[in-house]
Amino acid sequence: MLSHALLAVFIAATLVQMVAWLGIFARLALYRPAIQNSKLKTQNPKLSVVICARNEADNLRQNLPAVLEQQYPEFEVLVVDDDSDDDTPAVLRFFQEKYPHLRVLRVSPKTSPGKKHALAQGIAAARYEHLVFTDADCQPAGPEWLAVLSIEFRVLSHSKLKTQYSKPEILLGYAPYRPGPGLLNRWVRFETVQTAMQYFSFALIGQPYMGVGRNLAWNKALFERVGGFAAHADLLSGDDDLLVNAAACADNTAICLDSKGFVFSEAEKTWRAWWRQKQRHLTAGTRYRPLHRALLGALAMSHVLHYFLLTPLCFSGFGTICVSLWIIRMAPAFLIYWKILRQFREEQLLIWFPLFDALLALYYAVFVPPVLIRSNSLISWK
Repeated sequence: MLSHALLAVFIAATLVQMVAWLGIFARLALYRPAIQNSKLKTQNPKLSVVICARNEADNLRQNLPAVLEQQYPEFEVLVVDDDSDDDTPAVLRFFQEKYPHLRVLRVSPKTSPGKKHALAQGIAAARYEHLVFTDADCQPAGPEWLAVLSIEFRVLSHSKLKTQYSKPEILLGYAPYRPGPGLLNRWVRFETVQTAMQYFSFALIGQPYMGVGRNLAWNKALFERVGGFAAHADLLSGDDDLLVNAAACADNTAICLDSKGFVFSEAEKTWRAWWRQKQRHLTAGTRYRPLHRALLGALAMSHVLHYFLLTPLCFSGFGTICVSLWIIRMAPAFLIYWKILRQFREEQLLIWFPLFDALLALYYAVFVPPVLIRSNSLISWK
């Protein structure tokens, strides 16, 4: 019977979700740094903070001082002015008079859309091997941002799958949005937590697949080794996650969950602006490695099937079984999510978890497929 077949699919989807929550996301919930700051004796690496800015005068006025005033022994801040035609050059000249470690590289004229061309020139011009990236509209949580990030570059990390030890070449940081009023702000923050939960957890099981350019670091040698942005120069997005996807592995990637290492920005104010942003990110996801696309697809599909089959099956005589399985999934998920929210300092989102978790299935089913289909069609056409 059809109803029995659908029940089997529902059970299978729920089992996949249980494996994800208990086998993958629980790693993040239970994560503890391998070393305490006070025990670290090695030398601080010199850092180049790279910010690509185009017509960002107001954001630079507000946020750049927090980057320039980091309490860190030796670092430079390199702002790449991507052919701005507002007050950005004047703002940068003003800050250069006060902060000698601020460098400005102007890229003009602008010859390609997006920021990859300008960012690549900034990377080439950076003085130091360890590169830290953020955006003009971002502000570090405090003056210890760079100090916290540098710890991970000095700690020997190891793969859970191997006994080999190595120093990290890629560091994944967390970049939350500031709390604000309204449902959109809560949804954006929830979706940001969901995305971070996935890429941090996957990194902890030895499958790092992306990072967020608002708070990300890597070594210059790694950028050169993978050919920079050449493999995805045709995409507007992907300067952060596609670079990580191409270069990251279990042995060269570390994560930073210290709240002093967070970088904050303002969430989009309208649903339209948020959706435009998500479309760019989803387009980049079509270029991930096949294994990563398969794993993420399985997570999304199981999430959709779990929720989309729940209600009709409850009306088909399987209500007790389906509700029991929903509870069996939701109970550990709620606990794991609570612990992850505490790590991300987003505890106030916990009461929204049951609603937003269900709406996430709607997002995966209705909004994501058209973007992926359109992106794949353009890739095939090219």
